[in-house]
Amino acid sequence: MNNKFPELFQFFAGYFHQDWHFDYEAEEDVVKSFVAESSSETISRVKDELQIVLRDLQNEEQLQAFLFEEIGCSYYYPYAWPSGRAWLEHIIGML
Repeated sequence: MNNKFPELFQFFAGYFHQDWHFDYEAEEDVVKSFVAESSSETISRVKDELQIVLRDLQNEEQLQAFLFEEIGCSYYYPYAWPSGRAWLEHIIGML
C-alpha cells in the first residue's frame, strides 16, 4: 500500500520513525518539522492522501493496520487520541 500512498509513507516512516521521540518533544513537533522542511506541493499531496485514507478506511482496526503495519508509523497514537480518525484529522488541520 505504500506504493499507493508514497507521500504518506515518507511522512509517517520518515518522521514518525521508531526514534522520533528522541528527536522531538511531542508528536505535534514532528508535524511542525515536516511542514517547515517540506514544499507546499508535498504538504498538499500528504493532505490529499490522508483524506483518501480517511474516506476508504472506515474502522479503527483498518486504520491501525494501515498506519502501523503497512505505512511504518511508530507513533502509537491510541495512548493520546480516542481514534486514528481523530489523530489524522488533527494532522490534516496542522498541515
